[in-house]
Amino acid sequence: MTAWTETAQTLLDTARREGILRKEAACWLLAECGAGRSKWPDALQEAGYITWTHQEEEDWDLADVQWERLAGDLARSDPLYGTGAELCVLRFACSLVTGTGGPWGDDLPRLDHTNRRLVLGAIAWASGGASAASGYILDEPQTGHTPSFRVL
Repeated sequence: MTAWTETAQTLLDTARREGILRKEAACWLLAECGAGRSKWPDALQEAGYITWTHQEEEDWDLADVQWERLAGDLARSDPLYGTGAELCVLRFACSLVTGTGGPWGDDLPRLDHTNRRLVLGAIAWASGGASAASGYILDEPQTGHTPSFRVL
């Protein structure tokens, strides 16, 4: 299994601290997308869509995607480089948090098998947490590790 980048892990950790399942699912989806994973967190960071906050008293960083700005940019064009399926996944992640971000009906048929399973798992996660997506999870969560979904 390929390890996540620091940006990807911090995004999910921040979402978990907030306790918002939709945001957890979206951050997990961003981190799992792409060959080698963590495509979108690093691309979003590079493009200026991620805001970092250092917690002095706890000595950790928080990271959050500027979801509303990203949704607006996605509605106008594809502001980032990616395959058709990767851009669909980005729109799905954005939609989980904002309710906007792209035409789901048009995007679903464009997804390949692997990305379709990731999106379905993220929808299950958003509805009921990581345990609701257990049918898609290959590895049980361990400390500091986020589960990876099966590719069937």
